[in-house]
Amino acid sequence: MNNEKGPTLGNGKIFYIEIPAINIKESAVFYQTVFGWRIRTRGNGSIAFDDGIGEVNGTWVTGRKPSTDPGLMVSIMVDSVEETIKALEANGSKIVNRIAMGGDQFIAWFTDPAGNTISIYQHRGGGHGKICYLEIPAGDIEISAGFYEAVFNWPLRDKDTEQVAFDDGVGVVSGMWALGRKPSPEPGLLIYIMMDSVAATVEAIVANGGKIIQPIGKDAPEITARFSDPFGNVLGLYQNPK
Repeated sequence: MNNEKGPTLGNGKIFYIEIPAINIKESAVFYQTVFGWRIRTRGNGSIAFDDGIGEVNGTWVTGRKPSTDPGLMVSIMVDSVEETIKALEANGSKIVNRIAMGGDQFIAWFTDPAGNTISIYQHRGGGHGKICYLEIPAGDIEISAGFYEAVFNWPLRDKDTEQVAFDDGVGVVSGMWALGRKPSPEPGLLIYIMMDSVAATVEAIVANGGKIIQPIGKDAPEITARFSDPFGNVLGLYQNPK
C-alpha cells in the first residue's frame, strides 16, 4: 500500500523521526527486513528511510541514548502482530509486552538493535510498516492536550477524559497522551512536526507554556527548531519549503 503520489504535506503533520542507533546499517537492515521500509542513501552519504506507505520518513542517528523506557512511544502498523513477532525474534529482537485490545486488535512492544522500545499495532489492510501512532507522556492530560491543540491545531477526540486522542495536521498519524510515564527530555527518539512557519510556531509554543531548547538556525539552511512541551518532552519543528 505504497503512496505512489508522494507523502501528504501540511501544517501540523508528524512527518520525520530520528531513531537512535549503534550501527546505522544494522538498524536499517532490521527495519527494512521486518517492516519493508524503503531505505535510501542521500547525496551526503547518510541513510534515510520511508515508512511502509511512504508518508513518514526519517533516519538513524548515532551518539544518542536509546529510548529504552516506554516514554515517547512510536507505533508501527502491521498486518499481523503474531507474524511480525516471529520476524522480529528471527532478527534478534526481544518482545517486552503484549496487549490484546479485543476483536482483532493487538499491540506488542519490541526492542530494536539499539535497544529502543517500539510498538507494533495490528490493523489489516492499513499498510504494513506504516508509522501510525504516537504516545506522548503527560502529567496532566488536559494541559498537554490543550497545548498541542493550541500550537498545532491537532483535532482532539474524547476531550475531558484520560483517553484524549489526536490526529496530526493531515490525518496520517494519530495518538494520545499517556499518564504514568517519564517525560523524554533529551533528543533520543526525536519526532519532527512540519509547520508552515517555524518562527510563528516558536512564538505560539512559548505563549502556551512550552520552551525552545534549540532555536532556529542550528540546522541551516533547513529551518528547524526543537522545543519542550509542558511536561518536558522534546520534539522538533521543520518548515516545509513549499
